[in-house]
Amino acid sequence: MRKPIHAVVTLCTATTLLLATSLLAQAQHVVEATAKTNSAATDAAMDRQSSKAIRPEDHFDQLPDLGSNAANFLSDYEAKQLGRAFIRQSRAQLPYISDPELVDYINRLGDRLLAVSDEADEDYNFYLVDNTVINAFAVPGGHVVLHSGILIKSESESELASVIGHEIAHVTQKHISRKLEASRYDGWMTLAAVLAAAASGDADVAQAAIGVSQASIVDRQLTYSRSYEAEADSLGIRLLSRAGFDPSAMPIFFKRLLDESRISESHAPEFLRTHPLTINRIAESAERVRAYPPGPKQDETEFKLMQAKANAGYNENHAMVRDQYLSQIKAGNSTLPNRYGYALALSQNGEFDKARTVIDEILNDYPGHVSVRLIQADNELEAGRIEEGLAILEALYQEQIAKGNHMIDVYYANALVLTKHTKEAVPILQAALETQPDDPYLHILLSRAQGENGNDYEAYLERGEYHYLRGHYGFAIEQYKRAFRLTKTEYQRQRLAARIEEIEAEFEALKRL
Repeated sequence: MRKPIHAVVTLCTATTLLLATSLLAQAQHVVEATAKTNSAATDAAMDRQSSKAIRPEDHFDQLPDLGSNAANFLSDYEAKQLGRAFIRQSRAQLPYISDPELVDYINRLGDRLLAVSDEADEDYNFYLVDNTVINAFAVPGGHVVLHSGILIKSESESELASVIGHEIAHVTQKHISRKLEASRYDGWMTLAAVLAAAASGDADVAQAAIGVSQASIVDRQLTYSRSYEAEADSLGIRLLSRAGFDPSAMPIFFKRLLDESRISESHAPEFLRTHPLTINRIAESAERVRAYPPGPKQDETEFKLMQAKANAGYNENHAMVRDQYLSQIKAGNSTLPNRYGYALALSQNGEFDKARTVIDEILNDYPGHVSVRLIQADNELEAGRIEEGLAILEALYQEQIAKGNHMIDVYYANALVLTKHTKEAVPILQAALETQPDDPYLHILLSRAQGENGNDYEAYLERGEYHYLRGHYGFAIEQYKRAFRLTKTEYQRQRLAARIEEIEAEFEALKRL
């Protein structure tokens, strides 16, 4: 797998400032536009919450009552709208990973924790960002973002799940809203700074975002308070235990982060900057863990495979990664994930023939393995063996569709578009967008396919949505206006006029900032 989806973008101070200011304007627009519907939406959310089956309370882990009226400050509906706006804006600044297999894995892991939560609703999204720095953050509305460094450097799936569970708790317990409720006069600017700082892990970025005269806001709002961290730890450990993970993974992982920060303070994990960590907090979480039974032994194969994919597939030093996996294999640790990582690193390094040999050997031992066949197809396509690569993907696509699994759709459609088989790609992409309407890469793929097929109107529509979902309002409006000039019916004109007006209103809010 190469990186055909998004080029890696370095998150710098300037882009994070743009993210912060854009988010502020977006937040103001969201609140103004949704004020009339908040009451009904909140009532509906309360009805859904009360309908959940009530679990018996855990005998040890009681969450503290911090006495907040956060729900009155930021309703559930506002939180969801704000979260979506943040993700939209951040796509232009952060290198989100769109690899379907990795995204599917992280979301299934998150869903496993959500399934045992008393507080979370079902509408959560989990994202991976291509960044080896250890960091994770959550934004209102059920959006949890992990750096790929968390996946790569976790030593077990339970450790990875512990970070996700911790971030879920920050959302369910409305910690960002509580901060705002506690400092109302700081307003939306505080939220912009808090979320921008969470994304960057850099307090200086947030201070610059709001100006020197208001730098004290960051001191009050940037980091989660110790009480919030204790609450997130407590709820996260409960989720781990209920979901069948090892709850001791949380204090173990956090202690390793703290130890690393002590060894080299200048290279302390970014996660620690927004999630204050002390030896006392680790001891408290370890004490909480004692109240729960140890988790059952986990099959770590999929976790290790996805870890190898994130490591070998997104590391620019392909030769180094190749040698790391080869060293493991020569040392007798010839597990499936190590062999998989070695094959992928070979392919990434342009050693297609060697990769083919290793992949064939793996498939002899693990016939039909989907993850291995995916890198087999990619290796053939990159080697210029187009028909062979497409044949593998088509076979996978047909097999998985028959099972109701649509993960292969994007891989197959992507290959079809890149190899000029655009007519076959269109219906696959249209079907995928029915379930993933907010995935910008699907829109740009469909735009390219429609353009290649001579359907300029549809191509401009999809390109407009792509730019909108990446926070490029000006480009989005231009694409929609081009589509408007090609409309043939009154319905099309009214539909497009309404969409253009909607985006222009958001864009004007940004420019007025």
